[in-house]
Amino acid sequence: MMGNSVMASGVTGDADLLDGAGKLTEQLRARASEASSSGTLPDDVVLALESAGMFRLGLPKGLGGFEADPMTLVVTAEKLAYADGSAAWATMTGNSSMFFAWLDQDVASSLLDGRPGQPVASSFAPSGRGVEDGGGFRISGRWSYVSGSSHAAMILLAFMVAGPDGSPRMVDGRPLMRWAVLPSADVAVQQTWADAAGLRGSGSHDVIVEDVFVPAERTLMPFFEPPRAEGALYRMPFFTGVRSLLVGIPLGLARRALDELTILIQHKTREMAPLVQDQDVQVRLAEAEASLRAGRHFVLDATDRTWASVRSSDTVSLPLRTEYTLAAQFAMRSAVQAVNLAFEIAGVSSALVNDAIGQCWRDVNVASQHIAFSRNRWRGAGQALLGVDVDPFYL
Repeated sequence: MMGNSVMASGVTGDADLLDGAGKLTEQLRARASEASSSGTLPDDVVLALESAGMFRLGLPKGLGGFEADPMTLVVTAEKLAYADGSAAWATMTGNSSMFFAWLDQDVASSLLDGRPGQPVASSFAPSGRGVEDGGGFRISGRWSYVSGSSHAAMILLAFMVAGPDGSPRMVDGRPLMRWAVLPSADVAVQQTWADAAGLRGSGSHDVIVEDVFVPAERTLMPFFEPPRAEGALYRMPFFTGVRSLLVGIPLGLARRALDELTILIQHKTREMAPLVQDQDVQVRLAEAEASLRAGRHFVLDATDRTWASVRSSDTVSLPLRTEYTLAAQFAMRSAVQAVNLAFEIAGVSSALVNDAIGQCWRDVNVASQHIAFSRNRWRGAGQALLGVDVDPFYL
Protein backbone atom coordinates (compact mmCIF):
# COMPACT_ATOMS: atom_id res chain seq x y z
CA MET A 1 0.00 0.00 0.00
CA MET A 2 1.03 3.59 -0.49
CA GLY A 3 1.40 4.13 3.23
CA ASN A 4 4.35 1.78 3.55
CA SER A 5 6.42 3.63 0.98
CA VAL A 6 5.46 7.08 2.22
CA MET A 7 6.11 6.12 5.82
CA ALA A 8 9.62 4.93 5.05
CA SER A 9 10.79 7.66 2.70
CA GLY A 10 13.40 10.12 3.93
CA VAL A 11 13.39 8.79 7.51
CA THR A 12 16.40 8.05 9.65
CA GLY A 13 16.28 6.45 13.07
CA ASP A 14 17.27 3.32 14.94
CA ALA A 15 16.67 0.62 12.34
CA ASP A 16 16.47 -2.20 14.89
CA LEU A 17 13.80 -0.45 16.94
CA LEU A 18 11.80 0.49 13.86
CA ASP A 19 12.04 -3.08 12.62
CA GLY A 20 10.92 -4.35 16.02
CA ALA A 21 7.88 -2.07 15.94
CA GLY A 22 7.07 -3.25 12.43
CA LYS A 23 7.12 -6.91 13.48
CA LEU A 24 4.44 -6.21 16.11
CA THR A 25 1.91 -4.65 13.77
CA GLU A 26 0.14 -7.85 12.70
CA GLN A 27 -0.42 -8.88 16.32
CA LEU A 28 -1.56 -5.41 17.36
CA ARG A 29 -4.01 -5.17 14.49
CA ALA A 30 -5.42 -8.63 15.22
CA ARG A 31 -6.02 -7.81 18.89
CA ALA A 32 -7.26 -4.24 18.48
CA SER A 33 -10.94 -5.15 18.74
CA GLU A 34 -10.35 -7.16 21.92
CA ALA A 35 -8.42 -4.27 23.49
CA SER A 36 -11.19 -1.84 22.61
CA SER A 37 -13.86 -4.10 24.08
CA SER A 38 -12.03 -4.63 27.37
CA GLY A 39 -10.76 -1.06 27.74
CA THR A 40 -7.11 -2.09 28.04
CA LEU A 41 -4.45 -4.04 26.16
CA PRO A 42 -4.50 -7.83 26.52
CA ASP A 43 -1.78 -9.17 28.82
CA ASP A 44 0.01 -11.05 26.06
CA VAL A 45 0.13 -7.90 23.90
CA VAL A 46 1.72 -5.98 26.78
CA LEU A 47 4.24 -8.81 27.17
CA ALA A 48 5.03 -8.75 23.46
CA LEU A 49 5.58 -4.99 23.56
CA GLU A 50 7.84 -5.33 26.58
CA SER A 51 9.79 -8.18 24.99
CA ALA A 52 10.38 -6.02 21.91
CA GLY A 53 11.73 -3.21 24.11
CA MET A 54 8.91 -0.83 23.28
CA PHE A 55 8.60 0.42 26.88
CA ARG A 56 12.24 1.40 27.26
CA LEU A 57 12.63 3.63 24.24
CA GLY A 58 13.36 6.72 26.33
CA LEU A 59 15.00 5.08 29.35
CA PRO A 60 18.64 6.11 29.91
CA LYS A 61 21.18 3.70 28.50
CA GLY A 62 22.85 3.43 31.89
CA LEU A 63 19.63 1.90 33.21
CA GLY A 64 19.27 -0.59 30.37
CA GLY A 65 17.23 1.61 28.07
CA PHE A 66 17.64 2.57 24.44
CA GLU A 67 17.63 6.35 24.93
CA ALA A 68 16.23 6.55 21.40
CA ASP A 69 16.54 9.76 19.42
CA PRO A 70 13.32 11.77 18.86
CA MET A 71 13.10 10.77 15.18
CA THR A 72 12.99 7.12 16.21
CA LEU A 73 10.30 7.91 18.80
CA VAL A 74 8.10 9.65 16.23
CA VAL A 75 8.38 6.96 13.56
CA THR A 76 8.04 4.09 16.05
CA ALA A 77 4.77 5.60 17.29
CA GLU A 78 3.67 6.06 13.68
CA LYS A 79 4.29 2.41 12.86
CA LEU A 80 2.45 1.16 15.93
CA ALA A 81 -0.50 3.50 15.34
CA TYR A 82 -0.85 2.29 11.76
CA ALA A 83 -1.76 -1.05 13.31
CA ASP A 84 -3.74 0.17 16.34
CA GLY A 85 -4.01 3.64 17.83
CA SER A 86 -4.76 2.38 21.34
CA ALA A 87 -1.71 0.11 21.43
CA ALA A 88 0.47 2.95 20.15
CA TRP A 89 -0.89 5.37 22.75
CA ALA A 90 -0.44 2.94 25.63
CA THR A 91 3.05 2.10 24.42
CA MET A 92 4.34 5.62 24.03
CA THR A 93 2.82 6.90 27.28
CA GLY A 94 4.13 3.69 28.86
CA ASN A 95 7.61 5.05 28.19
CA SER A 96 7.42 7.35 31.20
CA SER A 97 10.56 5.65 32.51
CA MET A 98 12.18 8.32 30.33
CA PHE A 99 11.76 10.60 33.33
CA PHE A 100 13.89 8.32 35.48
CA ALA A 101 16.72 10.39 34.04
CA TRP A 102 15.84 12.92 36.77
CA LEU A 103 16.19 10.41 39.61
CA ASP A 104 19.40 9.44 41.34
CA GLN A 105 20.51 6.67 39.00
CA ASP A 106 21.13 4.17 41.79
CA VAL A 107 17.59 4.81 43.04
CA ALA A 108 16.22 4.42 39.53
CA SER A 109 18.10 1.15 39.06
CA SER A 110 16.68 -0.14 42.33
CA LEU A 111 13.16 0.74 41.23
CA LEU A 112 13.59 -1.10 37.93
CA ASP A 113 14.97 -4.11 39.80
CA GLY A 114 16.53 -5.75 36.76
CA ARG A 115 13.50 -5.22 34.52
CA PRO A 116 14.30 -2.13 32.43
CA GLY A 117 11.57 -2.84 29.87
CA GLN A 118 8.62 -2.66 32.26
CA PRO A 119 5.77 -0.28 31.36
CA VAL A 120 5.72 2.92 33.41
CA ALA A 121 2.66 5.17 33.17
CA SER A 122 2.32 8.79 34.28
CA SER A 123 0.11 11.81 34.80
CA PHE A 124 1.78 15.20 34.96
CA ALA A 125 -1.41 17.01 35.95
CA PRO A 126 -0.85 17.87 39.65
CA SER A 127 -4.16 16.40 40.80
CA GLY A 128 -2.88 15.18 44.16
CA ARG A 129 -1.20 16.55 47.24
CA GLY A 130 2.01 15.48 48.95
CA VAL A 131 2.37 16.50 52.58
CA GLU A 132 5.95 16.71 53.81
CA ASP A 133 6.62 13.99 56.33
CA GLY A 134 10.15 13.37 57.52
CA GLY A 135 12.22 12.26 54.56
CA GLY A 136 9.42 12.21 52.06
CA PHE A 137 5.78 12.94 51.28
CA ARG A 138 2.42 11.41 52.10
CA ILE A 139 0.63 11.34 48.75
CA SER A 140 -3.14 11.42 48.26
CA GLY A 141 -5.34 12.28 45.29
CA ARG A 142 -7.15 11.19 42.16
CA TRP A 143 -5.66 11.46 38.69
CA SER A 144 -7.67 11.11 35.49
CA TYR A 145 -6.76 9.68 32.07
CA VAL A 146 -3.70 7.69 33.19
CA SER A 147 -3.06 5.67 30.04
CA GLY A 148 -1.89 2.11 30.55
CA SER A 149 -2.68 2.24 34.26
CA SER A 150 -4.13 -1.28 34.27
CA HIS A 151 -0.87 -2.91 33.20
CA ALA A 152 1.77 -0.41 34.38
CA ALA A 153 4.36 -1.73 36.83
CA MET A 154 4.91 1.80 38.18
CA ILE A 155 3.12 5.11 37.81
CA LEU A 156 4.56 8.63 38.01
CA LEU A 157 2.05 11.06 39.49
CA ALA A 158 2.39 14.82 39.81
CA PHE A 159 1.43 16.42 43.12
CA MET A 160 1.39 19.79 44.84
CA VAL A 161 3.75 19.98 47.80
CA ALA A 162 2.29 20.92 51.18
CA GLY A 163 4.03 21.58 54.48
CA PRO A 164 3.42 19.41 57.56
CA ASP A 165 0.54 21.74 58.48
CA GLY A 166 -1.08 21.24 55.07
CA SER A 167 -0.26 24.71 53.72
CA PRO A 168 0.97 24.81 50.11
CA ARG A 169 4.66 25.32 49.47
CA MET A 170 5.41 28.21 47.12
CA VAL A 171 8.42 28.95 44.90
CA ASP A 172 8.72 32.26 43.05
CA GLY A 173 5.05 32.94 43.70
CA ARG A 174 3.92 29.58 42.29
CA PRO A 175 2.83 26.41 44.07
CA LEU A 176 5.63 23.86 44.26
CA MET A 177 4.99 20.71 42.24
CA ARG A 178 6.82 17.38 42.10
CA TRP A 179 6.30 13.91 40.65
CA ALA A 180 6.27 10.74 42.72
CA VAL A 181 7.14 7.24 41.54
CA LEU A 182 4.71 4.69 42.96
CA PRO A 183 4.54 0.94 42.44
CA SER A 184 1.24 -0.18 40.96
CA ALA A 185 0.39 -1.98 44.22
CA ASP A 186 0.05 1.43 45.92
CA VAL A 187 -2.37 2.75 43.29
CA ALA A 188 -6.06 1.88 42.90
CA VAL A 189 -7.27 1.88 39.29
CA GLN A 190 -10.85 3.03 38.67
CA GLN A 191 -12.28 1.65 35.41
CA THR A 192 -13.47 4.96 33.95
CA TRP A 193 -12.25 4.59 30.34
CA ALA A 194 -14.03 1.47 29.08
CA ASP A 195 -16.74 3.45 27.28
CA ALA A 196 -14.47 6.17 25.86
CA ALA A 197 -15.17 7.42 22.34
CA GLY A 198 -11.71 6.55 21.03
CA LEU A 199 -8.36 5.07 22.08
CA ARG A 200 -10.52 2.80 24.20
CA GLY A 201 -7.91 0.05 24.41
CA SER A 202 -5.32 2.42 25.89
CA GLY A 203 -6.72 1.89 29.39
CA SER A 204 -6.66 5.60 30.25
CA HIS A 205 -8.45 5.10 33.54
CA ASP A 206 -8.52 7.17 36.73
CA VAL A 207 -6.18 6.22 39.57
CA ILE A 208 -6.49 6.91 43.28
CA VAL A 209 -3.80 7.10 45.95
CA GLU A 210 -4.68 7.37 49.62
CA ASP A 211 -2.03 8.51 52.11
CA VAL A 212 0.92 6.61 50.63
CA PHE A 213 4.39 7.55 51.87
CA VAL A 214 6.95 8.17 49.12
CA PRO A 215 10.59 8.85 50.07
CA ALA A 216 11.93 12.14 48.73
CA GLU A 217 14.54 10.25 46.68
CA ARG A 218 11.68 8.72 44.65
CA THR A 219 10.34 12.15 43.65
CA LEU A 220 11.51 14.32 40.78
CA MET A 221 10.75 17.48 38.86
CA PRO A 222 11.67 17.07 35.20
CA PHE A 223 12.82 20.13 33.25
CA PHE A 224 12.82 22.37 36.32
CA GLU A 225 15.73 20.46 37.82
CA PRO A 226 18.77 19.18 35.91
CA PRO A 227 18.68 15.52 34.87
CA ARG A 228 20.89 13.07 36.72
CA ALA A 229 21.54 11.02 33.59
CA GLU A 230 23.73 12.13 30.72
CA GLY A 231 22.28 12.35 27.23
CA ALA A 232 20.93 14.93 24.82
CA LEU A 233 17.43 13.42 24.99
CA TYR A 234 17.01 14.85 28.49
CA ARG A 235 17.91 18.35 27.35
CA MET A 236 14.83 18.48 25.12
CA PRO A 237 12.21 21.08 26.17
CA PHE A 238 9.37 19.51 28.16
CA PHE A 239 6.53 19.66 25.65
CA THR A 240 8.93 18.90 22.79
CA GLY A 241 9.88 15.69 24.55
CA VAL A 242 6.26 14.78 25.28
CA ARG A 243 5.18 15.45 21.71
CA SER A 244 8.10 13.40 20.37
CA LEU A 245 6.47 10.44 22.07
CA LEU A 246 2.97 11.22 20.81
CA VAL A 247 2.99 13.10 17.50
CA GLY A 248 3.67 10.00 15.41
CA ILE A 249 0.36 8.50 16.55
CA PRO A 250 -1.97 10.82 14.60
CA LEU A 251 0.32 10.51 11.60
CA GLY A 252 0.04 6.72 11.68
CA LEU A 253 -3.72 6.81 12.16
CA ALA A 254 -4.18 9.22 9.25
CA ARG A 255 -1.92 7.19 6.99
CA ARG A 256 -3.96 4.07 7.74
CA ALA A 257 -7.26 5.90 7.16
CA LEU A 258 -6.20 7.28 3.77
CA ASP A 259 -4.80 3.92 2.69
CA GLU A 260 -8.03 2.17 3.69
CA LEU A 261 -10.04 4.85 1.91
CA THR A 262 -8.01 4.49 -1.28
CA ILE A 263 -8.79 0.76 -1.34
CA LEU A 264 -12.45 1.32 -0.52
CA ILE A 265 -12.90 3.88 -3.30
CA GLN A 266 -11.77 1.33 -5.89
CA HIS A 267 -14.90 -0.82 -5.46
CA LYS A 268 -17.48 1.36 -3.70
CA THR A 269 -20.43 2.84 -5.55
CA ARG A 270 -22.67 5.67 -4.50
CA GLU A 271 -26.03 6.31 -6.16
CA MET A 272 -25.20 3.69 -8.82
CA ALA A 273 -21.95 5.43 -9.83
CA PRO A 274 -18.37 4.23 -9.14
CA LEU A 275 -16.86 6.36 -6.39
CA VAL A 276 -13.46 6.19 -8.06
CA GLN A 277 -14.85 8.35 -10.90
CA ASP A 278 -16.26 11.02 -8.57
CA GLN A 279 -14.28 14.19 -9.34
CA ASP A 280 -14.98 15.76 -5.95
CA VAL A 281 -13.69 12.65 -4.20
CA GLN A 282 -10.57 12.69 -6.36
CA VAL A 283 -9.82 16.32 -5.50
CA ARG A 284 -10.49 15.96 -1.79
CA LEU A 285 -8.40 12.81 -1.48
CA ALA A 286 -5.49 14.52 -3.24
CA GLU A 287 -5.77 17.54 -0.94
CA ALA A 288 -5.79 15.37 2.17
CA GLU A 289 -2.81 13.37 0.91
CA ALA A 290 -0.81 16.52 0.24
CA SER A 291 -1.66 18.04 3.61
CA LEU A 292 -0.76 14.88 5.54
CA ARG A 293 2.55 14.51 3.73
CA ALA A 294 3.35 18.18 4.34
CA GLY A 295 2.53 17.88 8.03
CA ARG A 296 4.64 14.76 8.39
CA HIS A 297 7.61 16.31 6.55
CA PHE A 298 7.39 19.49 8.63
CA VAL A 299 7.40 17.65 11.96
CA LEU A 300 10.21 15.27 10.95
CA ASP A 301 12.31 18.17 9.71
CA ALA A 302 11.70 20.17 12.90
CA THR A 303 12.44 17.09 15.00
CA ASP A 304 15.71 16.53 13.17
CA ARG A 305 16.85 20.12 13.62
CA THR A 306 15.78 20.24 17.27
CA TRP A 307 17.74 17.06 17.92
CA ALA A 308 20.81 18.54 16.23
CA SER A 309 20.46 21.59 18.46
CA VAL A 310 20.26 19.72 21.77
CA ARG A 311 23.17 17.51 20.76
CA SER A 312 25.39 20.53 20.19
CA SER A 313 24.28 22.73 23.10
CA ASP A 314 22.34 22.74 26.35
CA THR A 315 19.44 24.82 25.06
CA VAL A 316 17.01 25.05 22.18
CA SER A 317 16.45 28.55 20.86
CA LEU A 318 13.04 30.19 21.12
CA PRO A 319 12.64 30.36 17.31
CA LEU A 320 13.34 26.63 17.00
CA ARG A 321 11.00 25.78 19.88
CA THR A 322 8.37 27.87 18.14
CA GLU A 323 8.94 26.08 14.85
CA TYR A 324 8.67 22.67 16.51
CA THR A 325 5.39 23.72 18.11
CA LEU A 326 4.05 24.86 14.74
CA ALA A 327 5.13 21.58 13.15
CA ALA A 328 3.59 19.36 15.84
CA GLN A 329 0.34 21.31 15.85
CA PHE A 330 0.10 21.28 12.07
CA ALA A 331 0.85 17.55 11.94
CA MET A 332 -1.99 16.87 14.37
CA ARG A 333 -4.39 19.16 12.51
CA SER A 334 -3.50 17.64 9.12
CA ALA A 335 -3.99 14.15 10.50
CA VAL A 336 -7.38 14.96 12.02
CA GLN A 337 -8.56 16.60 8.81
CA ALA A 338 -7.38 13.63 6.71
CA VAL A 339 -9.16 11.09 8.92
CA ASN A 340 -12.31 13.19 9.07
CA LEU A 341 -12.33 13.29 5.28
CA ALA A 342 -11.87 9.53 5.06
CA PHE A 343 -14.74 9.00 7.50
CA GLU A 344 -17.02 11.30 5.50
CA ILE A 345 -16.23 9.81 2.07
CA ALA A 346 -16.44 6.22 3.31
CA GLY A 347 -20.03 6.78 4.33
CA VAL A 348 -22.12 4.75 6.74
CA SER A 349 -19.77 1.74 6.68
CA SER A 350 -17.27 3.77 8.72
CA ALA A 351 -19.80 4.02 11.55
CA LEU A 352 -19.46 0.32 12.31
CA VAL A 353 -17.53 -0.54 15.47
CA ASN A 354 -14.86 -2.68 13.82
CA ASP A 355 -14.44 -0.59 10.66
CA ALA A 356 -10.81 0.50 10.30
CA ILE A 357 -11.59 4.02 9.08
CA GLY A 358 -14.17 4.51 11.82
CA GLN A 359 -11.68 3.35 14.45
CA CYS A 360 -9.01 5.74 13.12
CA TRP A 361 -11.60 8.53 13.19
CA ARG A 362 -12.48 7.89 16.82
CA ASP A 363 -8.86 7.47 17.90
CA VAL A 364 -7.37 10.53 16.19
CA ASN A 365 -10.08 12.86 17.42
CA VAL A 366 -9.55 11.68 21.00
CA ALA A 367 -5.76 11.94 20.65
CA SER A 368 -6.11 15.55 19.51
CA GLN A 369 -7.62 16.45 22.89
CA HIS A 370 -4.35 15.84 24.74
CA ILE A 371 -2.96 18.96 26.43
CA ALA A 372 0.27 18.66 24.43
CA PHE A 373 -1.75 19.59 21.31
CA SER A 374 -4.19 22.04 22.87
CA ARG A 375 -5.15 25.35 21.31
CA ASN A 376 -2.86 27.14 23.77
CA ARG A 377 0.14 25.61 22.00
CA TRP A 378 -0.94 27.55 18.87
CA ARG A 379 -1.33 30.63 21.03
CA GLY A 380 2.17 30.30 22.45
CA ALA A 381 3.63 29.97 18.96
CA GLY A 382 1.68 33.02 17.80
CA GLN A 383 2.93 35.05 20.73
CA ALA A 384 6.51 34.10 19.90
CA LEU A 385 6.03 35.00 16.24
CA LEU A 386 4.68 38.40 17.26
CA GLY A 387 7.47 39.07 19.73
CA VAL A 388 5.02 39.05 22.63
CA ASP A 389 6.35 37.73 25.96
CA VAL A 390 5.76 33.99 26.13
CA ASP A 391 6.72 31.37 28.68
CA PRO A 392 8.90 29.05 26.57
CA PHE A 393 7.94 26.13 28.80
CA TYR A 394 4.59 25.99 27.00
CA LEU A 395 6.08 25.85 23.50
